Amino acid sequence: MAVHTKLMEEVLTSEEAQKIIDFVSPVYGNSYVALKLFQSIGLALDEINSFPDDFIDQIMIQTATWSLDYWEEQYRLYPEPGWSIEQRRKNLLENLGHRFNNPKKIENVLEVLTGHNVQIEENIEKNKFQVFVMGYVRDLKPVTDFVDKVKPAHLSYKIKMSELIEADVWIYTGICLSEHEFYRIEVE
Repeated sequence: MAVHTKLMEEVLTSEEAQKIIDFVSPVYGNSYVALKLFQSIGLALDEINSFPDDFIDQIMIQTATWSLDYWEEQYRLYPEPGWSIEQRRKNLLENLGHRFNNPKKIENVLEVLTGHNVQIEENIEKNKFQVFVMGYVRDLKPVTDFVDKVKPAHLSYKIKMSELIEADVWIYTGICLSEHEFYRIEVE
């Protein structure tokens, strides 16, 4: 502030209001109404200036405050009445930890279910992925039940299995040559 008055120091607490007063005539330094007007404009501008920083905090559940309502609506996880912000964050994080939103998580669970290595290949056709089990599984029901439960509804899939058996095999070959002549005898 280029010009200071006692009234300005009392009324103008906003950082932006203190910048605004530098652009107006010094006459307004003792006008209570004008200073209150600059203060209210400055408070609105302070809020606008702090919004981008606050918005960045809302992107992550761990730091979200006012956006928790949107997170809970998105994942259909509604808090109990009276829960604190920390309890709501914890509820969201715990429930999202059980979601299988990437192929690697699904592969890990299927490897436990089958006892074999599993690979998921995405986009083999439109809206289709493939589960490739590297071994023989007698009962695929647990696998299909799990995949049906965690896959997005718009996707379909197919399961392939492959068993690789290594064995030492001795192959013996033999060659035999023989020569034959054929005669045809006709009697007249």
